[in-house]
Amino acid sequence: MTGLMMPTSDGLAEAPDSSLSKTAPWSASSPSNIRIGNRLRVIRESHGISEKEFSEQLAIDFRDLNSYESGERRVSASLLLRIAKLLNVRPDYFFQDFAKGPNF
Repeated sequence: MTGLMMPTSDGLAEAPDSSLSKTAPWSASSPSNIRIGNRLRVIRESHGISEKEFSEQLAIDFRDLNSYESGERRVSASLLLRIAKLLNVRPDYFFQDFAKGPNF
């Protein structure tokens, strides 16, 4: 997070706290990203679509799809809408189990 400055109460900017956990809610490997990625993989596999085939349908690299499914990378809202449309599910399908755990 170099180069990002956070405002303080006195109006000065300071670097963010470097002790932030890598599993903070906004980090790529957060529990919510892992859950969304897992649901994506499960529904894709249930449709019998390979990573390669699905990534081609989405016009993304299959390695990116793998990163989304593993939770390493966050799926953007616009991509999630495209995914839901291709898999014929409502976008909220990816969030159905969020109320079940404390770390989402």
